[in-house]
Amino acid sequence: MADVENILTLILDELIPPSADGRLPGAGALGVAADVEAAVKATPTLAPVIEGGVSALEGLSRARDAGGFIALSRSERVAVLHELEAADPVFVPTLMMLAYVGYYGNGRVVAMLKPDADAPHPRGYEVEPD
Repeated sequence: MADVENILTLILDELIPPSADGRLPGAGALGVAADVEAAVKATPTLAPVIEGGVSALEGLSRARDAGGFIALSRSERVAVLHELEAADPVFVPTLMMLAYVGYYGNGRVVAMLKPDADAPHPRGYEVEPD
């Protein structure tokens, strides 16, 4: 299969694209593929879902262009993702959940969305004793 990390990066940029104002990168550009790969290593039952989904996506993509997902235009990538989502109702939602966790847990994204965010404990928000 073609470069899985590059394919995953492109998929992630479609699932969570860059902000319109350019302040926030897409999930792929932010490096969330590494978070997905870490989640797969930590939870081996995710491997067949993610690896199988990327493989199926690449197969659908190659039916459109011999260069695979990487060679497709953005609109073709979106179409292939929708096609895969209809055929495999597990891959896209699973990847989306992993993407959200990696993206919205990223310090850069947190700082942009909530610049005054502090850790809830010990020096952040007041915690009532039990």
